[in-house]
Amino acid sequence: MSQQDQQTSNGSSQSTTADQPNDHNEVILETNPTTKPTLIRLAVVLFLSLGVVGYLQLNPEALGSPDITNTAALVVLLLGLVLTVRFLVRTIILVRTTYVVTSSRVEQEYELLFRTHSKGIRFDKIRSHELNQNRIQSILGYGTISMNRGLGPLRLENVDEPEAVYDTIRTCAKRVA
Repeated sequence: MSQQDQQTSNGSSQSTTADQPNDHNEVILETNPTTKPTLIRLAVVLFLSLGVVGYLQLNPEALGSPDITNTAALVVLLLGLVLTVRFLVRTIILVRTTYVVTSSRVEQEYELLFRTHSKGIRFDKIRSHELNQNRIQSILGYGTISMNRGLGPLRLENVDEPEAVYDTIRTCAKRVA
């Protein structure tokens, strides 16, 4: 039985490919994105939509007539529901996402509904890399690492402790270059 057959029979999601020799794929760092910003957005959407709907229901004449007020309340409720579903799906994807830095490449992987998505860049193909953090991201301790913007980019979003991950990527990229 070949190595790939053994991995498949064990139920492992790892696979070997010709461009990724096993002796060069030592895992240096493995991390998951944080769900903090998405959960904060979810809480804000729920709070605001339920607050506006509650206000409109308690004040039926707030927008002129009760019919217009009820229609506006339904629109706000529907918009809140759509955004809530969107943020819940985003949270599920973030929980199932893994960022892996090996000795030869950076990879982003996630599984959702029996579907696996994987994207990676070898260090010898990285032409640019940057760390982005706004003030809120700095306060909450997360950021986004972008590589090869405009050239088959890879973005590691909502990375906890982004400076450490970025330094690891930068060190590995310099070692290969």
